[in-house]
Amino acid sequence: MRPCASQRIKQFPPFRSTLNHQHSTLACSLTRIAAGTPKARYGTSPSDWRTFATSQPRVQFGVLKRWLPFVILVLVLLVAVLAVQIDWTWKRKLSPHGGRYFFHRVELAVPSFHQAEEKWRDDPLGGIEANGTLGGEGCAVAAAAMVFKFYGIEVDPQQLNWFLASADGYTENGWIYWDRAAWFAPDRVRHVYEDLPSYQLIDSNLARGNPVIVRVRLPGGVTHFVVIAGKDGFDYLVRDPGAGAAKGLYPLRELGSDIEALRF
Repeated sequence: MRPCASQRIKQFPPFRSTLNHQHSTLACSLTRIAAGTPKARYGTSPSDWRTFATSQPRVQFGVLKRWLPFVILVLVLLVAVLAVQIDWTWKRKLSPHGGRYFFHRVELAVPSFHQAEEKWRDDPLGGIEANGTLGGEGCAVAAAAMVFKFYGIEVDPQQLNWFLASADGYTENGWIYWDRAAWFAPDRVRHVYEDLPSYQLIDSNLARGNPVIVRVRLPGGVTHFVVIAGKDGFDYLVRDPGAGAAKGLYPLRELGSDIEALRF
């Protein structure tokens, strides 16, 4: 049997009650949206929302605080690497103790010539008495002869001096033209560089097995040329055609001078 109409009507009020409740909930939601109040994440009260809102910056600051030491360390390392690179490539007067650290001692087999050798010490530079003698002012010629001999060219300071005299290889002041010195054996050596030094130029040549000639200044103010023929740690090792010839290969710092110029 089906219920009568009056009985069916009596069952409607619960439905109306549910509908009224949903309508009330929807009205509250619309009121909240109209008022611009976000739905609370941690509860329905304003205090819960304030707690959530104020906790977010603290969480982000905590993450930043944990990473800050690492970021600072990376920046310090980058600055240090940049400083080392600048120091290595910067062309300027150099300390005789520096550049790249050589963990293994490097010694190139550069022969030694003493400019004051009895055989040639009284020979005038370029054959001109006013230029001085090999024994007194011939350090550049002797240094060049050492490098030539290292590359297997049979020459000594006297022979190189004679050649330079014939090739107009000296200035009016008796200084050597380095490019013309290379004319002695153009198929074996060539003039590459003549300017301010850098640790990069010196170290890279030594690493490739090439000695270099450098100009220093002795305590009395006189310029002098020696051959850098090795390195031990940070110390450059030289062959000295002057008074230090008897020492053999010794640290450049013992001359008490910066490296003022470079030739190779």
